[in-house]
Formats: sequence, C-alpha cells, structure tokens
Amino acid sequence: KVLERFQMTDARPATTPLPAGYYPAPNLGQASATEIKEYQILIGSLLYLTLGTWPDIAFAVTKMAQFTSNPSKDHLKKARYICRYLVGIRDHALIYDGASGGGLEAFTDSDWGSDRTTRRSQSGFFFRLAGAAFSWTSRAQKSVVTSVTEAEYISLSDCCKQAVWARQLLEEIGY
Repeated sequence: KVLERFQMTDARPATTPLPAGYYPAPNLGQASATEIKEYQILIGSLLYLTLGTWPDIAFAVTKMAQFTSNPSKDHLKKARYICRYLVGIRDHALIYDGASGGGLEAFTDSDWGSDRTTRRSQSGFFFRLAGAAFSWTSRAQKSVVTSVTEAEYISLSDCCKQAVWARQLLEEIGY
C-alpha cells in the first residue's frame, strides 16, 4: 500500500535501503507545511513496515525519522529511495521453517559515534528462530561512549536483555 500511495510500484529498484556512506544533515531552511505532511506520512508508513515485516529497513527509516519536523528535499528523496528498495524486495518474505531445527540465534552490532550531530553510537540486534527473524531493533545509544569496545558492550547488553526475555517466552510456550 505504501508503494501504491506514493506511486512507487513501477520505480527502478534500489539494492540497499540507503546509499552507502549517506549521512542525513539537518535542513537549514524551512520546509513547507505540504512537504512536512508528505514526509511525515511517508516516514510513518515506513515505520509501520519495520514493526512486523521489514527488519532490514529499520536503521534507514529510524535515521530518516529524525527529520520529520523539518525535512529537506534530500530527506524526501532518500525516503523515496527506501521505497525503491522495497520495490526490489517486495516478493521476499520471512519464512519460518520449523523442520530446519534452527534454534534461537542472536546477532548484534554497533557503530561507534556514527551520528555526527550528537556523537552517539548506533546499536542494533535481531533474533532468528527457525530460520527467520522474529525480533529486531536499531536505535541510537542513550549516552555518548568513548570507545568502540564500550559501544559494542552496550549493544551486547541490550541484546542479552532481549535474549533472556525471548528464552523465557519460548520456555513458557513449551519450545
């Protein structure tokens, strides 16, 4: 529906959610009310998609969501770029294969001081069960850290908290 609403169904597909090395900068001008509304609708729709179906766009969408109060034309262009990525993967799906014997797997990473404005690191993790993702997140860390190791430790700590919760949930349902 997002692709249809923004007339992106026939767009040329992109291979990544955002171009490599892209860093969004704050808009120094003032966006019009129409531009703000269009951007907020697009980002809101993309945020909804990250909740249950497209974990691979979580980082890109949350990064672009930081500019919903005053987006630039470049921000709108990159939000549409995310839609172009979705065009290319619209036939992909999360498939849980219970027969695979794939247990609970966790993956985590961080990006030290990647936000040039706040100098905060980005953390993310995702969990896979039976071959498909079922829990994921990507967010800025709550504090500024002084080393790569500290950024990784915080990311790992967040992932472990989620792992404990997921394990307890799976035990409760008899898995």
